[in-house]
Amino acid sequence: MKKIYLISGILLLCMLSYSQNESSFQYIESSNGMSYPSWETGMTELEFADINMDGFIDILSIGDHGCPNINATEHGIMVWFGDGAGSWSVQMTGDFGYGGIAVGDVNNDGNWDVGYGMHHNYSSTDLGDQLLEVALGDGSGVNWTPWDDGLATNGETWGMFGTDFADVDNDGDLDIGSNSFGSGSGLHVYINQGDGTWIQSFGILPGNSNMRFVFGDINKDGNVDFVVTHDAGIAFFGDGAGNFTNADFNLPQYSFPMYGPDLKDVNNDGGKDLAYINPDGGIMVWVFDEINNLWVDNSGSLPSSGDYQEVQLCDFNTDGFMDIAAFGNAMLTVWRGVLLDDNDLILWIQEFNIITSNNGDCAAFRAGGDVDRNGFPDMTLVETEGSWPSDQNHLKCFKETTPFFLSNIKPVFPKGKEVFRQGSVQFTDWISAVPQSSVAQVKIAYSLRGSIGPWTTLTTGTPNSGRYQWIIPQTISSNNCFLEYTLVEGADTLVAITPKAFTILGNNGIDADFIADSTYVQPLSQIQFTDLSLGLITSWEWDFDNNDTVDAIVRNPVFFYSQPGKYTVKLTVSDGTNSQTEIKVDYITVTDHVNIEDIEQKQPELLVYPNPFTSTTTIEYQLERQSTVIIQIFNSNGQQVEELIQQSQPKGRHQIQWDADALPAGIYYYRIQAGELFGMGKIILMWK
Repeated sequence: MKKIYLISGILLLCMLSYSQNESSFQYIESSNGMSYPSWETGMTELEFADINMDGFIDILSIGDHGCPNINATEHGIMVWFGDGAGSWSVQMTGDFGYGGIAVGDVNNDGNWDVGYGMHHNYSSTDLGDQLLEVALGDGSGVNWTPWDDGLATNGETWGMFGTDFADVDNDGDLDIGSNSFGSGSGLHVYINQGDGTWIQSFGILPGNSNMRFVFGDINKDGNVDFVVTHDAGIAFFGDGAGNFTNADFNLPQYSFPMYGPDLKDVNNDGGKDLAYINPDGGIMVWVFDEINNLWVDNSGSLPSSGDYQEVQLCDFNTDGFMDIAAFGNAMLTVWRGVLLDDNDLILWIQEFNIITSNNGDCAAFRAGGDVDRNGFPDMTLVETEGSWPSDQNHLKCFKETTPFFLSNIKPVFPKGKEVFRQGSVQFTDWISAVPQSSVAQVKIAYSLRGSIGPWTTLTTGTPNSGRYQWIIPQTISSNNCFLEYTLVEGADTLVAITPKAFTILGNNGIDADFIADSTYVQPLSQIQFTDLSLGLITSWEWDFDNNDTVDAIVRNPVFFYSQPGKYTVKLTVSDGTNSQTEIKVDYITVTDHVNIEDIEQKQPELLVYPNPFTSTTTIEYQLERQSTVIIQIFNSNGQQVEELIQQSQPKGRHQIQWDADALPAGIYYYRIQAGELFGMGKIILMWK
C-alpha cells in the first residue's frame, strides 16, 4: 500500500498532476428525481448534508408556501437522498413547513439533527407545532424526535425562517439562531441546555426581515458571530456567552435589509468575511479588518447592480482561494477569486454563466456539497418559474463536470489562521474525489506542534461525506494546530494536512507564553525575550527575576542580567478582561565562568543554506550524542509559524528542509534545541 501526501490540496507526486486538480468551472443540471414532490411558490432554504451517513451528499428543506400540502405535495422535513452520481429520491416526514433549516448534531450522539424556523406550524403533534424547532435524527434521515422545549417562546408570533447552528457559548454543544419570517417576529438566539430544553440568550423583536441568518467567527476571537438580513443590523459580534452587539462598522445602511448573505474566509486571514446582494441586485463582498475594527469593501470587479438575489462563497476549484456564485432571474454565475498583494486585494474573474430557465426568481441557493464525488463542490437551488398565477417553484441541482480520474482528499475548513476555543464545537470540512462505489471512511487527527505531528486521533473512521463535528478538548491549546485527513482508497492511503496552522485558545481566551533568544549567558549579556502568547493581548507585564516587581511592559523586551545565578522569568498578559501568567522556573542561567569553549558546547553546530532563500531552505546540524531535537520557526512578530521536528535523533549529522512556499516574504527566526544545546538565528525569505 502506498501513502500519498497532499498538502494544500496539491499532490506531491508529479506524476499525479493531472487536470483532476483543476476545475473546469463548468456545471450541468443533475436533477433526476427532484420533480417529486411538487412545490408551490415563496422562499425556502436548502442544506447539503450526508444525513443518513452513507457517504453520499443529501439535500434537506422544509419547503415553501405550499408546505404542507397546500396546492402542492410537499410536507414536513424533506430529504432528497443522493446516490453519489447526482440522482435523488425523496422522503418526507411531518405536516408543517415553509421556512429555513440547519443541520448539526445537537445532542452529540453522532447522528445529524435538524433545526428549522417556519411559518406553517400546522402540525397536531409535537413535531411541527412551533415556529422554531429542533428534531433529533437517528441516522436514517427519516425518523425525527422533537427536542425543542423553550424554543419560540419570546415573541415569535408570526413566523421564523433562516436558521443556523453554532456553539455560541463554547460549552460543547450546538445552539440555534433564527431570523423572522417577514416583519414582526425578530431575530433570536437560544442556548442548548443539553436535555432538550432551550433558553433565549439574545433577541430583537421589531423590524423588517429578508429571512436569512448565518453564524461564523468574523473577528477571530474564537467566539461565534452572525450576519442577518434584518433592520436591526447586518453583523453582530458574540461574547462567547450568548450575548451579541451590532458590528456594522463601515457597512452600508439600507432602507430595507440586504439579500442572500454568506460568511466565508475570503482573504485567507482566518476570519469569516461577508458577501451579499445589495438592493440593486449587485454583489457586495466585505472583509473584516481586525486591526482597525472595520469592514473593508473587496467587491472589486463584481457587478454592483443586476438581477441577482442570493450569493454563495465557495472554493469551487479547490485551489485554496474563495470563489463566489450568485443566482437570480434565471441566471447562475460563478467568479473565480484571485488573491493579490499579500492577500490584501482580491480579483474576481467570471468563469461560468448559465440561464437556468426562461424566467426564474431565486427562492433558495446553496453551494458546497460534492454530490457526485468528483472532488469539486456543486450547487443546488430553488427557482420560481412562470408568471402569476401559474408560477411554481422547482428544485434543481448543478454539478461540476470534471470526470473522476484519480482519488484525492483536500482540507476545506479549517484552512489556517482560524481561532477556536477550548471546549467548543467546530465543524471540520474536507472534499475528496473517489469512485462512486467507494465505501472508504476518513480518519481525522490533530497536531498541536505543527504539520509533522505528533498526531492525536479524533476519529478512526467517519463517512467520507465532507464534514465531521469536533468537540475541542478542554485540556488543549496551541497556536500551531493542524488537522490530518487520511483516506484509504483501494491500494492508496491518501493524506491531506491543513495548509496553515490554526489556534486553539484556553477557556479565558488567552494563553501566555514566551521564549528567549539565549538562556545561558555571561553577566551583562543582552537577552531578547519574544512574546508567543495567544489571544487578543493588550498588555504585558514581565518579571525577569521573580521578585514580584514588573521589569518591563512592552511586548518583546530586552533585558540584561548583571549577577550570576539562575533566574525564573514570569510573564502576565491581559486582553483587558482576562489575564494569564506563564512562569518558567530557572529559565535563564547567568555565569561568569563561561569561556568560549563552554559557549560553543552549548550551541549545536549548524548550517542554514541557502539564506536568503525563495522557497525552500535546509537546516543542517551536528549532534554529539543522541538527543531530542526541536526546531521551530517564528515570524518577525515572535509568532511560531511552524515546528519542523520534535523527535529523538542519534549522534551524527542531520538535515531538515523548511518549505516556506505558503508564507509571505520577510524575516523569520529559527530556534533549535538538542538536549541541553540551544541555538537561534535569522532566515530571510525573499519574494519568489
